[in-house]
Amino acid sequence: MKWLRERWARARGSEDFAWACLFTNLIGVPGLGTLMAQRWEGVPQLILALVGGVLLTWWLVAFTIAELRTMELPPPGGPALRLVLWGLAFFAASWLWALASSVAVFRTTRRGGPPSGRATS
Repeated sequence: MKWLRERWARARGSEDFAWACLFTNLIGVPGLGTLMAQRWEGVPQLILALVGGVLLTWWLVAFTIAELRTMELPPPGGPALRLVLWGLAFFAASWLWALASSVAVFRTTRRGGPPSGRATS
C-alpha cells in the first residue's frame, strides 16, 4: 500500500495528472478533478454541480410528466422556468470555478510546486 501512496504523490506533480484533473472537472463532474488534486475548492464546486444537476433533473421530470398528462406544448400548469434557470446557473458557476481551479493546478505543476497540488493562499 505504501508504494501506491508514493506513486500517487509522484503523479500529482506531473503535467499528465494536471490534464487528468482538467478533463475530470470539465467533461466529468465539476469539482471532482479539483478534489483529485487535493484542493479544498473541490467541495463547494461539487456541491454546486450536484445542486444544479438535481434542479435540472427535477425540472425535466416535472416538465415531461406535465407534457404527457396534457399533450400540449408548453404544458399548462407545468414547472416554473426559473427552476431550470437556477439549475443552469449553479452548474455553470461550478463548471467555471472548476476551470479556474484546473488552470491553477496547471500553473502549480509548471512551476514545479508542491506535489500535493495544494493552494498556498
